[in-house]
Amino acid sequence: MSMMNELAGLKNENGKRKENFFVRFVKYFIPWKGDGFSEVVRKIVFAASIVVFCISISDLSDYLNGNAKTNELIEEMQTLKPVIQSSSNAGSSGNAQSVEHPSGGDDSQSGEVPPQGGDSVEFENTNTEVGDSWKPLLEVNKDVRGWLSIDTFKDSNGEIIINYPVVQGPDNDYYLTRDIKKNYSGSGGTIFMDYASTIVPGVRTDNITIFGHNMLAGTFFARLEAYKGGVDFLKANPLITFNTVYSATDEKYIILYCGLFNIYEDQDNGNVFKYVGYRDFDEDHPFEKWKEEMSKRSWYSSDIDVKEDDQFITLSTCSGDIGDMRWVIVARKLRPDEDVDALVQTYKEKADADVYFPQRWIYAWGHRKVYRH
Repeated sequence: MSMMNELAGLKNENGKRKENFFVRFVKYFIPWKGDGFSEVVRKIVFAASIVVFCISISDLSDYLNGNAKTNELIEEMQTLKPVIQSSSNAGSSGNAQSVEHPSGGDDSQSGEVPPQGGDSVEFENTNTEVGDSWKPLLEVNKDVRGWLSIDTFKDSNGEIIINYPVVQGPDNDYYLTRDIKKNYSGSGGTIFMDYASTIVPGVRTDNITIFGHNMLAGTFFARLEAYKGGVDFLKANPLITFNTVYSATDEKYIILYCGLFNIYEDQDNGNVFKYVGYRDFDEDHPFEKWKEEMSKRSWYSSDIDVKEDDQFITLSTCSGDIGDMRWVIVARKLRPDEDVDALVQTYKEKADADVYFPQRWIYAWGHRKVYRH
């Protein structure tokens, strides 16, 4: 029965209406003296649902407006993308040079860009001064450390999907909710590198973790989930470019591992591998242990050689398949004159039985890979 029909029936014994329409309308929705218990409950539930609906509409509006502003800011920053000289050696690798760096490094360093100027020291593929093409971005935010892109991964318009500046904050929380202009952002923050890593030539961290939100709108690191699509997607998009403010030529990294990691003990029977802590390989963070954990969790395998004195980047984002877990991609910097095509051909799909899945994933999906298409 409709509300109007119910209201039409509110008459006295002589057929006259007891109250005007407005009063009856209000009393239909708001608890009133004389209402029975069930009627009071109905009205309270209805009122609560109206409040929740209004809040949801407001939140949705804020979310959509936030996404629009985020997209505008992303487009603005992409116009400031530094121009880095492409390497002409190494065939299809596009990465002719290498960076010499010592293992070790100081975990306590925040990675602050040192003042420009001073004497130059020669490093292969690396300047010791910030390149001029970075200045427009640094004027926006002095915390900019580099630019990350997957140049072969494009949308239907031919635009690179993952193509972002990388900043570094005082901790690993600051840029979770701040955009590149340091304004509060509920739509993804910005891409940032681990606060305790450094890109300074000569003391560069062995393994730099770069974080990004997995946003429903598809921005930031959301599209990294495409690497759950099977080995063919990996073969088509094997290289990540991560240029720093010191890069003289493009610095390209070939993907080694793609896998799931839990961050809480109760997600995997008390087991947690704290991959973010493996910045510089040492006695407390042994390279072989790191390599073993990354390899066993990876959905794919390859014959790509991995050595302790290589340079690595780790991309970390939330897994969209299950809450509070991380989808992690590890890549190694290309060595001089490597044949990328030959390396890519060694990528293989791992059998589900050979992949280590955290227990929470198994509860949700079983002991198997779940592909994203």
